[in-house]
Amino acid sequence: MMGTNLERVQKLISVELSIDIDKITQDAHLFDDLNFDSLDSVEVVLALENEFDIEIADDEIDNVQSVQNILDLLDNLA
Repeated sequence: MMGTNLERVQKLISVELSIDIDKITQDAHLFDDLNFDSLDSVEVVLALENEFDIEIADDEIDNVQSVQNILDLLDNLA
């Protein structure tokens, strides 16, 4: 089973950035809570595109500030 989008996103961020999966909650802020920098964002976006077989536009990336934003984006692109 592939798991929910949340579970997949949690695992992906955890693996890509070596962040404790327990910290990657649905309302976690990427920059404030998870200490993302701009390079982390790029890495995660590339990983998301591969994982979910989608293409994320640059202007959509700019709006992504939280794990929930990622989930909303995935719903919109599904």
